[in-house]
Amino acid sequence: MNPTAFVRTALALGTLAGGLVPPAPASAAGCIVCICTVSTTPLSFGTYNPGSAAPTTATATVNANCISVSVPMQATVDLSLSAGTSGNAAARQMASGAARLDYNIYQDSGYSTVWGNGSNGGQLQSMTINNLLSFSATKTAYGRIPARSFPKSGAYTDSIVVTFTF
Repeated sequence: MNPTAFVRTALALGTLAGGLVPPAPASAAGCIVCICTVSTTPLSFGTYNPGSAAPTTATATVNANCISVSVPMQATVDLSLSAGTSGNAAARQMASGAARLDYNIYQDSGYSTVWGNGSNGGQLQSMTINNLLSFSATKTAYGRIPARSFPKSGAYTDSIVVTFTF
């Protein structure tokens, strides 16, 4: 592997609205009819320089919106991310054919809390809302590829499913 090679990376977080798992029936939360959508922007790392001493970072946004016909009340909602192709949110990997490139998605800019679903090696994001008639939230996803990873040259991708439940 030539250490001066550059690697193109992208994470298919921005195309996941179609892969969204719809929320479970929310009658317990007072919802009679709920219309919820989740959209994302792509988490694209651009060109990765394997010789860089610094990690490569990128951000994306996850937007959740709900409108309901219900009695306004307090409820807890969760935004979770799948583990991707690795099956373990704590050790995510992008793929280019058989080659792999380690990366992860975090809930915070300090890269300390892996964003997952609570049981796949990462934590989900829980939020308390006080009015179920209308809800909108935007969360930032912080992506990072460790420094000095030397994968084969190629276009590396992974697919992450965003799930919104309440």
